[in-house]
This record gives sequence, C-alpha cells and structure tokens, in this order.
Amino acid sequence: MDYVPLAQALADQLQQQGTPSHIARLFARVPRHRFLPDVMWGQDRTRYDRTEDPAEWLRIAYTDQALTTQRDDGRDGGMGVPSSSSSAPSVMARMLTAARIEPGHRVLEIGTGTGYHAALLSALLGAESVATVEIDGGLADTARAALYTAGYTPDVVVGDGELVETRYPTYHRIIATCTVSAVPWRWLEQIRGRGRIVTPWSPTPGAPGGVLAPLDMVTPDRAEGRFEGSLAFMWARGQRWPGQPAPAPDARAEHTETVAGDPREPWLDGERSLLLSLLRPGWTHGMRMEPGAAEPYVWLASTECESWARLHADGRVEQGGRRLLVEEARMAWLWWEAQGRPGVDRFGLTVDRDQGRQTVWLDGPQHAVWSVHRQLP
Repeated sequence: MDYVPLAQALADQLQQQGTPSHIARLFARVPRHRFLPDVMWGQDRTRYDRTEDPAEWLRIAYTDQALTTQRDDGRDGGMGVPSSSSSAPSVMARMLTAARIEPGHRVLEIGTGTGYHAALLSALLGAESVATVEIDGGLADTARAALYTAGYTPDVVVGDGELVETRYPTYHRIIATCTVSAVPWRWLEQIRGRGRIVTPWSPTPGAPGGVLAPLDMVTPDRAEGRFEGSLAFMWARGQRWPGQPAPAPDARAEHTETVAGDPREPWLDGERSLLLSLLRPGWTHGMRMEPGAAEPYVWLASTECESWARLHADGRVEQGGRRLLVEEARMAWLWWEAQGRPGVDRFGLTVDRDQGRQTVWLDGPQHAVWSVHRQLP
C-alpha cells in the first residue's frame, strides 16, 4: 500500500492551516501508519481493523483526527475507556510550533504513546537529541520497536514522567502529551536555562477540557506563560482525579430553586465551561440521565469537599454541601463580563516552586485571578 500520497496530502493540509513549513514537512517524511496498531478507533468510536479493510485503515491513518490506540489501560473486559491515542496531526503540529524548537536543542517528551510524536521530534532534531518517557511498559516496548523499524532511536524510558531520570540531566524543551493540573516541580528542575515547557493543562484534576500552556522559565524556580487556546488530552495517569464521583441521583438537595431558561447552558458549551473552570478552581462537571428523562442533567461536584449541584433542562437547580457551586459560577461569570469578556488566550499560568504555588492570571502575572498552594516533594 502506497502511503506517500496520503502523507503528503496531510502535510499540505497542515501547511494550508498555518503550520510552519519546516514542521508540516515532518508529517510527509514520517510514516504515521507504522506507529498505529492493527485495530484502532476514530473520534466517533468507529473501529478500524487493518486485517479486515487495509485500504480504509491506511486512509484513516492519514486523516487529521485523533485515533484511540489503547482502551482501559490495555486490560480486557473493561468499559472501553480510551487510555492512549495518537493525537490529531494538527494538534501535534500546534504543540511542536508552540515549543519553538531550534537546531541544537534537546527535547524531553512526556508520554511516548505510539512513538509517532517522538519520531517527528527525531526527524526534526536527530534522535540523539530526543528522550521520551512512557509509564506503560507495554506501550513503551511497542513504541521502541516501531521507532527502531522506522529508523529512529531516541532514548525511550519506562517510568513516571513526573519523576523519572533520562539520558540528559537537563533539556531545552519539555513537551507533555498528557494533561496535568499540577505542573511537576521535576519539570522545572530539568529545564536548561531559559527553556520552555509545553503541556496541556487543566485547572481541575479529571476535568473534561483544558488549555495549551507554553511556560517559559523566568527563574530556575518559576515558569509562566499565556495560554494558547483550548486543548484536550488524556490525563497523566498520576493525576487522574481520584475524588468523589458525580452526585447520586437520589442525593437529597439542601437548596432548590427554579430559574428561567436552561441552567445547563454554560456547561454544555465547551468554551464557556472552560472559562468557568479558569475563573474559579476546585470543581468538575459532567452529564447524567435520570430514569424516564428526555434530556440529561448537568452535575457539578467540588473537588475540595462534598458539595454538589444538579442542573435540569426544566430550570430546576438543586445543590448540596457548604459550597453553593451554582452561585460561585454566577459570580465568576459576572466578574468575567465586567473584565470585557476575555478569551482563553488572555489568561495565563505561573508555576512557582520557591513559593509552592500555581497562579492563574489575566493579562499578566501581576493580575492574579486565583492561586493555589502545592506541597513540595
């Protein structure tokens, strides 16, 4: 099967979308299909099997979509929850562009996955300048073999990307292909001079969405940068939210009211729900169906205490616990409107190891929106 025209078409598409030419060319040069398993799932959960339909499998490999390559952490009999993927090429290109990689740089990748992104880095810099860390030993072995077969030999290390030692003590760039809410202090220690960390970041562990956070080292203990739009990745395994689940359907509400309109609307809009999560920390949300209901309700849950809320399509608002999460959201939204309705790209993050804090700000580090304390290791 001739993949070259498909790879070239993908590279051309990325360049037309604004990807710098030297980054776009990598996607024509590095064969994505060599890093994909025989069975994978598309963004709409369609299953693609190389044995059953090799032509369609190959075609999908060169589309600009994320492809799930592992479910349930590789365990049999699970619920089919995606646990590893090959990110959409446009997302990879976006992260490579945000990293501002220059000749002579050394790059550490957190989250090897299939190995395809490490291959792109190796093609850009030379494999001797690339190290990649994968917490799943089976995925690391498969990626290492695929990289070797494709002619790339970066340092593939099995371990926790938040802690592990790699080929070099320091790097010019760190690129994470997994979402974190607490930027590991270890990453700050591994950055060389005024280097840069590029990571998907979310203010709440386990939240469904996040942002692209390029963070420049300002001092050896502080990194900061402005967000570059929304970006959703699978969570780093060490930072998956272990907190309480959605409130039980029969949980007794302490506060109830009926409002005009649909109170679920802000949470059903991905951009608005992301902004709300940036405005106030310590909550997460999702959807659930009530028996016999025509539409799902939105649930909110605090990650700091037992507080919760349920928002129904008919205007009912139910809340429990000491935090009135719906009121917090209303106040945050009023503040956002008073600031001129800033977009995500006007917010940013400072990670300060010396003070043990992470701070979200608007328009500059001097304008803190909120700050949380984090314990040092």
